[in-house]
Amino acid sequence: MEELSSRDKVLKAGEFLKVSPPGEIDDVFNDIRGLVNDDLTLQQEIGPILSECNTSQFHSTTLPDSDSQVILTKYNQLNDSEFIDFQTGMKFSFDHLRMKTSDAIDYNEHLGEDEFRDELYTQGEEYLSEHFVGGKLGVFPINKELFPIYSESPDTIEAQEGYVICIINNKYSPENFYNGRWQATWVFDSATNTLTGHLKINIHYYEDGNVQLNVEKKVVEQIEDSSSDLQQLSVNVFTAIKKLEKQIQLSINENYQTLSESTFKDLRRKLPLTRSKIDWLKIANYNIGEQLGNINH
Repeated sequence: MEELSSRDKVLKAGEFLKVSPPGEIDDVFNDIRGLVNDDLTLQQEIGPILSECNTSQFHSTTLPDSDSQVILTKYNQLNDSEFIDFQTGMKFSFDHLRMKTSDAIDYNEHLGEDEFRDELYTQGEEYLSEHFVGGKLGVFPINKELFPIYSESPDTIEAQEGYVICIINNKYSPENFYNGRWQATWVFDSATNTLTGHLKINIHYYEDGNVQLNVEKKVVEQIEDSSSDLQQLSVNVFTAIKKLEKQIQLSINENYQTLSESTFKDLRRKLPLTRSKIDWLKIANYNIGEQLGNINH
């Protein structure tokens, strides 16, 4: 069999990066580096793969000379390396290999004022402070002329006008052998007042084993029209988000209960008919036939 080129190795191994558990992408990358054993080719080819990983997993970064945090998504990405932070009105570059931002410039003249986006962001921050301490938020207007995602993948979002709300909360605890992520993408269609949500929950537990929980859920909710009062409309949007995310959380809890009470119990090895464990070191001393015969008496 012909050996793969270094480039093919990077592209194939890169698929593992895309499905790496929360907080473990560096570990997977280092493993890939050892497998490829060609740092030059790795640096040349890995960029688009890392870009896809960072945007699909809502990686957060800090702008240069600032404490402002921004999440990287397809909905604020101009190209592989350039993004917009709508909260500060800055355009910046991001090196996906070195995980650093640079070249931040004022981009407000291209964005303009957006009162409703600001109201949504305010409500979103309140929601995160109550339910996702340490979580990150992004609110992005749907701009099909500015962002390539809408032309490259036109079916990604059906709404012609509106906003994309991205919520990400990671919990990393490698010292306790688990990592987790709650990730939600909400699309508010301004024309129909429809809210569509796509939630992903991923938990990896790896002490003395390897167990992963992966949940994906899509939901739709009609929002009460309050277009004359943008603040109230933003409240209505996040009231719906709070309700729907709570329902999903409760549903997961119920499934956990079912797993504990039935599924996992069925996976356990049953006791023998005598209802007692066998001492395998004394198996030669057992009178198996006699003991089984006594069961019916």
